[in-house]
Amino acid sequence: MDRNFKFILLTCMLLAVIGASACIGGDKDETAKGDSFGENSQDLVVGISSDVNNWYLDKFADGDARFVWSQVYETLVRLDSNLNITPGLAESWETPDNGTTWLFHLRKNVTFHDGTPFNSDSVVFSYSNKSYVRQAVLKPIKSVEAIDNYTVKFVLQKPMPLPFYLTHVAWPIMGPGCLDKAGNFVKPVGTGPFKFESQTKDQEIVLTRNDAYWGNKSLLDKVIFKVIPDPSTQVMAFENGELDMIIKVPEYDVKRLEAKKGIQVQRKLSTFTDFLQFNCDKTPFNDTKIRQSVAYAIDTNTLVNGVLNGIGKPAGGRPYSPNMMYSDPDLKTYSQDLDKSKALLKEAGWEDSNGDGILEKDGSPLNCTLLVSKGAWAARHTLMAQVVQEDLRKIGMNVEIQVLDEGAISKLEGVGNFGMILRSGYFVWGPYPKHFFIHHSKSPYSHYHNETYDQLVDAADSTIDPQKQKEFYYALQAFVIKEVPAFYLVHEEKVVATGPSVKGFVITAEDPWLDLSGVYLERK
Repeated sequence: MDRNFKFILLTCMLLAVIGASACIGGDKDETAKGDSFGENSQDLVVGISSDVNNWYLDKFADGDARFVWSQVYETLVRLDSNLNITPGLAESWETPDNGTTWLFHLRKNVTFHDGTPFNSDSVVFSYSNKSYVRQAVLKPIKSVEAIDNYTVKFVLQKPMPLPFYLTHVAWPIMGPGCLDKAGNFVKPVGTGPFKFESQTKDQEIVLTRNDAYWGNKSLLDKVIFKVIPDPSTQVMAFENGELDMIIKVPEYDVKRLEAKKGIQVQRKLSTFTDFLQFNCDKTPFNDTKIRQSVAYAIDTNTLVNGVLNGIGKPAGGRPYSPNMMYSDPDLKTYSQDLDKSKALLKEAGWEDSNGDGILEKDGSPLNCTLLVSKGAWAARHTLMAQVVQEDLRKIGMNVEIQVLDEGAISKLEGVGNFGMILRSGYFVWGPYPKHFFIHHSKSPYSHYHNETYDQLVDAADSTIDPQKQKEFYYALQAFVIKEVPAFYLVHEEKVVATGPSVKGFVITAEDPWLDLSGVYLERK
């Protein structure tokens, strides 16, 4: 398929999506509609794509639940809008032995939503052996001990940059009052600027302002999160004035919303990157040359500028967003080169022996599957997958796209029944490049086994010396470019749209996180 035809294909796909959205919205007026709330209301209505299915520390808060958690719960360490580390519920921290022991000095005069005091005991409670983070991510923690009311000691099995880990909204500080006397979860109890009021499953979550908040109290009375899974339906509700804010605006709607009077669209490079995860345990992707040939075949510039309307940044194989720590500005990335791609396939023994355009080796055609999630967090992935499919067809690889829910993808991944998975994020929060763990042999999502790579990841995550960290993470970026355990496609831009009534909102690079400090409403 030649370049002209590809752009015709892209244009048709985009027109179909835009047309569907416009048809659903049915609004030809280029002025945003006013909201449907009372004149003096300070109740902010936010559209999210998934409900909160878990409020307790023993399970991971996935999907859009984390935007809600970030209003109710807080972490010991925080990030500003540009990912710089700042104090949270801990005012300061120190390590007396280069990262094996960490002392956190807690903020005083902070209370939980049930009126109980925030202190060292609540930190010990939040990082008990029952917590998800201790079981899944921070396994090296040996003990968490209250030294006094406002000092907590973490002891680790090895040196680690622990403060960066403790910025994650999915493992925050919870009040012991969220459990009853029998140890059963009762309700969310945090220290955040909003308190839990009610939840109607798969419909809405209502939070009210915490008037006893230790920081600057919110200017809003309530935040109502409306659960609308379909991205186009969510945009329609926003344009009709039923929502004040939508958090993850589909790329194909951005320019149209930007052109509407009264709507503000804020964009910022986030910490997420979309990537093709290879199944390196099975043919054909157990051959490095095949993975490199895929990297040379895909045009990531077209993915951004042709599919995503210029929203995002072409990755060219760069394994994490350039706004994160230790991103190598001189890293040599991939550009599309079909001749190199085909040459690598030939070196690997693949040839088109029957002239049907698909390569063969030992009598087997070069076929593979590409799994794509249906989720709202991956609204752009189906279009991206179609372009990947077209690019790989040019080098003689036949790709079958399977669009599935997360459960179905997990089942196929669990038994190794896939070729590639189109993903975003994974082990990503804040600026620290923990993401490299995904290709570590001990990662459940790895499907790649390389002793040298594992040693580099372990060494990088076992020092708090910035210079050594930089050297290790530069080496890991070069390793991923050469070995291609995954091919990185697009660095995501976070896009948030606010309606005419919303004032004072400032987007943050951190994702998933929603900062509503300073936000207020001017209803008309």
